[in-house]
Amino acid sequence: MSFLSSIQQVVAGVTNSVSSLTLSPKKFAFGRENSTSSCDEGTVTPQVQHQQRPGGSPKPRLGPKLVPTPGAAGGASPRPKGRARSFMNNMMSQPPMPPQQQQPVKKEREARPLPVLQCGDRYTYWPEYDPSQTWVSDSDGSWLEQFTSLGWRHNETIRSIRAQGRQGSRDMAPDILASLMKNEFRLTKAEMEGLFVEVLYTVFHKVGAQCHPDEREMTEDLPHYAQTAFHLDQQENSRLVAIAQEEKPPILVLNLVVVEAENLEAKDPNGYSDPFCMVGIICDPEPLTRTWSGVSRRGSCGQQGITETEPTDSAITSSPVRIMSGTAQIGFSDPYCMLGIQPAVQAGGIPGSPRDVYGLAQGSPPPDSPRPRQISQGSRSSMDTDTESDADRSSSCESPKSITKESLRKHHSFRLSFKRKPTEPKKERVEHRDSLSNAIPAKIIRATSVKPHTLNPRWNEKFRLDIDDINYDILHLDIWDHDDESSVFDVVSKLNEVKGVKGLGRFFKQIAQSARAGGGQDDFLGCVNIPLSDIPSTGVDKWYPLEGRSHRSNIQGRINLKMWLSTREDRGRSEEEAWAEVRQHDQLITIFLLHELDRYKDTLSWDGEFSKEAETILHQHAIQGDLTPLQLAVCRFMAVARTHAMRTLDHRVIHRFLLALHELWDSETLSKEEEEMLADSFTRFLEHGLAEVRHHRDLFPTTTKTPVIRLEALMKCLSLLAESPSYWKVCPFHKEVRGEVVAALKKGTLEWYAQTTLRYDRHREASIATGGDVALESLSRLAIHLALDLQSGLENYEHAFTSTGLKIPYVALNYKIFEKLLSEDTLKVLTIIQVAEDIENEVWQMCALLRELELSKEPPFYNPHCSTSPFMLYLALAELSRFQEHVPANERGKLILGTVWRHFLPAVSRWVDVSAFRMYCRIRVAILTDRVANTGEPVQYTTSAVDCTTCYYLMKTFWRHLAWPDPCSAYTLIVKMMETMSSVGDYYVSLLQQRLQTLSTDTTDDERAQQLCITVNNMEHVRYSLSLMQDELQTEPVTQMLDAQDPRVSEGGCTYTEHITGLVYEAISNIDNKITTSMTAVSEKMRVELQKDVFHLAWSPDSLPVEEAVRPLLERLQASLRPYSAALLKNNLNRLLYLLWLGVLNALHDQIGKDTEEKQAAFFVRLYEALELLRCFFHAHNRGLLQEALQGPQYSTLERQLRLHKTTTETLIEMYHMERLMEQERTEAQEYGSLFVRVYFNHDSLCVEVLQARNVIPLDPNGFSDPFVVIELLPRRLFPGAAQQQTNVHKKTLHPLFDECFEFPATLESCQAEGAMILFTLMDHDVITCNDFGGEAFLSLNTIPGVVASSSSVDNFHGLKPIELNLMFQKDPENSILRVLETRTNDKVAMEFVKKQKERIARPS
Repeated sequence: MSFLSSIQQVVAGVTNSVSSLTLSPKKFAFGRENSTSSCDEGTVTPQVQHQQRPGGSPKPRLGPKLVPTPGAAGGASPRPKGRARSFMNNMMSQPPMPPQQQQPVKKEREARPLPVLQCGDRYTYWPEYDPSQTWVSDSDGSWLEQFTSLGWRHNETIRSIRAQGRQGSRDMAPDILASLMKNEFRLTKAEMEGLFVEVLYTVFHKVGAQCHPDEREMTEDLPHYAQTAFHLDQQENSRLVAIAQEEKPPILVLNLVVVEAENLEAKDPNGYSDPFCMVGIICDPEPLTRTWSGVSRRGSCGQQGITETEPTDSAITSSPVRIMSGTAQIGFSDPYCMLGIQPAVQAGGIPGSPRDVYGLAQGSPPPDSPRPRQISQGSRSSMDTDTESDADRSSSCESPKSITKESLRKHHSFRLSFKRKPTEPKKERVEHRDSLSNAIPAKIIRATSVKPHTLNPRWNEKFRLDIDDINYDILHLDIWDHDDESSVFDVVSKLNEVKGVKGLGRFFKQIAQSARAGGGQDDFLGCVNIPLSDIPSTGVDKWYPLEGRSHRSNIQGRINLKMWLSTREDRGRSEEEAWAEVRQHDQLITIFLLHELDRYKDTLSWDGEFSKEAETILHQHAIQGDLTPLQLAVCRFMAVARTHAMRTLDHRVIHRFLLALHELWDSETLSKEEEEMLADSFTRFLEHGLAEVRHHRDLFPTTTKTPVIRLEALMKCLSLLAESPSYWKVCPFHKEVRGEVVAALKKGTLEWYAQTTLRYDRHREASIATGGDVALESLSRLAIHLALDLQSGLENYEHAFTSTGLKIPYVALNYKIFEKLLSEDTLKVLTIIQVAEDIENEVWQMCALLRELELSKEPPFYNPHCSTSPFMLYLALAELSRFQEHVPANERGKLILGTVWRHFLPAVSRWVDVSAFRMYCRIRVAILTDRVANTGEPVQYTTSAVDCTTCYYLMKTFWRHLAWPDPCSAYTLIVKMMETMSSVGDYYVSLLQQRLQTLSTDTTDDERAQQLCITVNNMEHVRYSLSLMQDELQTEPVTQMLDAQDPRVSEGGCTYTEHITGLVYEAISNIDNKITTSMTAVSEKMRVELQKDVFHLAWSPDSLPVEEAVRPLLERLQASLRPYSAALLKNNLNRLLYLLWLGVLNALHDQIGKDTEEKQAAFFVRLYEALELLRCFFHAHNRGLLQEALQGPQYSTLERQLRLHKTTTETLIEMYHMERLMEQERTEAQEYGSLFVRVYFNHDSLCVEVLQARNVIPLDPNGFSDPFVVIELLPRRLFPGAAQQQTNVHKKTLHPLFDECFEFPATLESCQAEGAMILFTLMDHDVITCNDFGGEAFLSLNTIPGVVASSSSVDNFHGLKPIELNLMFQKDPENSILRVLETRTNDKVAMEFVKKQKERIARPS
């Protein structure tokens, strides 16, 4: 058995025994589980450096004991090797031994676990600020804490001012509201009595059908309600009731709008009709029931219950329904309507025939009967119909009120009944009687315009018809189709032109012609009968089905009618005083509204609805006065607006009435007097609304949401006024509403600011003379008050002002006012109160004095002053300036408050200087009063570290509170604070080092170790706190902004970010170096013992396993690190481990090069395996040093040397060639020329064509060379039968053209093997001396044609492009492989290879 195989078996047995060990239950895996596999892997697991554990946690579990696993066998399988991923790794691995040569060891050693590094859980860092561990702030009266607590004081001030502001709003609201109340409604006693009589008159003559059963009872209560509302006693009420009963009753009037019809029957050949309507009122429905197609009253009013009976001839000839008959069946018709008023005939009579109509000539028409209106075929709106001349108004029964009811009754007979044309053409005409028993008033017949060519006509024409008896009168309407020839429509249109007997004869002649069957006839399209007693007071707007004249009538379609009742009073009032109805209605609404509000405890609770009694009276007054919807809306708004000035109403109710007025404005018009009344109401309402806007903070407090909602409704009202055409129509010369609202808002803000300033102006002038702290504090409270007002406005008022059409930026408007006024007051105070001169040099001189002063001596008295009042004002102004983001960007440049920070810059700079001296003093006191913190953890520290980091914490916290707005000055202050904290940290670390160096000589090693751990832990905590400066001082936004603005940065200069980072790195590195210096003593103390252990490890007997050889070294490391592993912070322990790791690596490196004689391979194998075991020990399963720290430059160099020394010569030669091949692939420069070749594999042979070389270096004295090329296949083990070949020599040339082909026996498998290559060596032929080396080139065989694609035939290789290879020299004379081979003096192959390669090393020119 060879020596190497025996060593491998021993190592395998020891490794198997160790791998069978495991941890005991309930213990952490600190042992070496699978140490070989975990440590040999190339991957590195990242380790979290800083894992902080909350204070007071249990003690960390340090190191578990390793115990053998029950049932573990000693002869386990060999340690698994990691799979090589590259040829280089395969070369470095030891080739396995043949199975037949391996023999078992006769006796195995008892496996013992190797020592492990105990690294339990520990504190990473403790809190930066821990008040429970320090009392050093008492030494200076908590000077630093005063500035840090400014944030808390600022918040407390905000809370107290907010509470005071709410109470002030509740106290001021009643007084402000009382100042705005005005009583604008005053009526004399006579006016009140006249208005009460009007109410009684309205109630006594109530019109319209009763829709509900309770209306009768409510009607009886109306006088009592009116008496209560007017506050009248019984005697006055009785007197006024008698006056109201003596008034003449009103004249009822039917208001009719013929809107449209649809689905009419077609009478014309073109598929359409030309419809028009004729309408009138029929009295005494009994005769009508007997003669008119059996149409009942119920059937004429509703859409159901319509019955028809077969009419008699007399009914057909006399009924208005049967005006025409014998209509030609031609498919379509030209429809129209006839309308008019037909009073009832005498009792017992039958409807008059056309003969009766003839008697109209004997009775002269009424004197006031005007000419009938001319009916055109065009469309006419209801407004056009209403704007007729006075004569037309008379003809439509819109006569003046002076016409008595008796005069109207003279025209009581309207029974226009037209006979059918006789079937015989020469039938004798019906004779007309000369006498008239029933006169027909022609002026009450009304007709609409003709709508040509349509079956869905739309008229929308309005008519007013007087009513004789509402209980019996019936509205009758006919629709006819108009013909171009003389028609019923034309006849009726000319009816009022009849004069005398001859004219009346022509009139009946025209009627007879229009009723003939044949061309030019008016075709009947349907009729409607509606009892007037069914019309309610609210009116009717519905569709009525058209009725026929008999059951044989083919009638279709329906018509839409709007009807409502009104009155015309005959009480001696002229038409010019008709607008007085509007005034009375306005006054009535006001009286009733005031009466309704008396029932509410809070007038804001009124929802805009009146009681039923009030609504009934107002409704009857409106319809009896024939008030239009627009007039009603105007009256209600005027009354509500007037009442709001006396008693505050909900603005949502006012907005609802104003919106109703706005929606109705375009539909109707008002008289001049009415417009003047509305203009006065608009003006008063606007004035009151602007006053409310001016005092909105007091009238609409933000304590609840309801006042804010009312303010939003007020703004909607003002916005509606600004957009309403009604406002600009009646108030054309008023100013723009938005401008008025903005002016009121500004005025109110100025008044509120003046009132608020009075609360904080006390003692300001006296304070300025004594230092100004009180003045600055009062300004800060004022600024906070303004900021709270803006915040409240943003949350509550902003939406009310911006959501409406006015679009007023509430917050921006108020902020600009506050900013201007407050800036003026602030600058006035800051100009008088100047910060003292710069004391930076003075402060740092005192700090330098403290550095040199011994701890035992008392420092000199020095107390620089720095007040907190300027910073309170600064924080308040910063709170206020937050709202400038609501100001448009183009207006922010005009703001003064944005530059006020300049006046606080000296105060901040002075605070940094004074803070530096205060922190120096605190550090000095902290060291003198230092004691170990009681945390219950093995990782210990003292209170002085917390005192130092507390100073940092307080400075960083206060800087964050300042939130300095200017980047340039902020950068200067940040640099100053960083330098201050770095200087304080350096001073603290220096004091710790002094204390550590002055330990007494009788201190034991354990006590010294404990003091060292505490000292370096304190240093590390301060270092960690300094590393957070860049983030906690929020430097990134500042430096990025400055980098973007400074042109020097874009030109390649140092950036601001790099400068800040450099300051932090310098501060951290300084403390880091001092920590390392303090811990170097430990590593230096262990260095001699470590070198001894490494020496014994290197020169131990070959029979001793590596694990046993390295055990003394590991045990010494474990014992030496035991006092430090649990007492050091994580980073400090890593520093100590790293120092020891470097010591171990240096000791191993010394052993490699200590003896110059050739060492056996087992020597390097033992050291290599020991190095891996040591790396696993220091790694400690990811609890010790990180893999990145372990595998540093020193380790990489040592590991490569050991790996190369334990490798065979053949393998090293192959590795060297692989390095040269990789270098060939990286080489781009043609320093030594190039070689062109063509290589391919074909039919179990490798074909190599050497084509030419270019730019060969001259190696002969004549300036030329005699080049030739040597070709050899590498490595030799893959190509045993392929001897090297060479080309012919070309004399005196630097560009030889060889063009030679060589064939080498090879297999495809050998060419595909990893590492297969061709070496081209260019030599210079010499006759006398040895040939000179001219360069070499390498080509991998894995990628040549025929190897990559083995199916290619030889014919495909002739067109291959040549390969250009750059010739190379070896430029590394210290190549590690050559150095290793050079030590093997007894190896002939190694010596020859080294000699050959040394000739190929490039010599310096």
